[in-house]
Amino acid sequence: MRLVVWLAFFSLMLSGCSGVGMGIPATPGAFLDAPDGKTFDPIETLDPRNSMVYIYRPITRWGYEEVQAPVFFLDSAQLFGLKAGAYTWLELPAGTHDFYARRPFSVLYLKMIFEMPLKVEGGQDYYFRYSELKPLDLTEIVADPENYQQAGPLQQVPKAIALREIADLRLDEPGIYYADRMKKEPRWAPFYTYSVE
Repeated sequence: MRLVVWLAFFSLMLSGCSGVGMGIPATPGAFLDAPDGKTFDPIETLDPRNSMVYIYRPITRWGYEEVQAPVFFLDSAQLFGLKAGAYTWLELPAGTHDFYARRPFSVLYLKMIFEMPLKVEGGQDYYFRYSELKPLDLTEIVADPENYQQAGPLQQVPKAIALREIADLRLDEPGIYYADRMKKEPRWAPFYTYSVE
């Protein structure tokens, strides 16, 4: 009987959450749906003034036993879940963005995993490594660790290290051209090449 009551309550929560526009965590972990996209291949930005941010998560046994992957947000917009053994990318305009991840449980976000002001410069590539179990000791691999952004299990790492680790990882979800969300005008307007003021 308790199971029936619990299932009814759970389905009511699902229907209620979708009605108010809340982002439902639809981020199955590698245990349920292992990443199977293409292996890493760097891409060019659509706009050379933007930056390319790669985020990857090395393979761990604990990560492969995860039922729901952590969910990443940028400037309060839900982006993606990041499974163990996966990578993804963001094209961002230069500036500082509120970047954070939360731990989902069914339709709820229970815990803030990290929060950081993500600072990016146009025309640059950034590599971020997410690992809750095996973070890197940046003092051992770079001369200036204070120049690398870090918050909790998320670390900015040098390109050479990132390319070595990311080579065998798989794209789980398509990357996001986030720069378009920041603009008020359309990206391509062939008949309106000059602004009228």
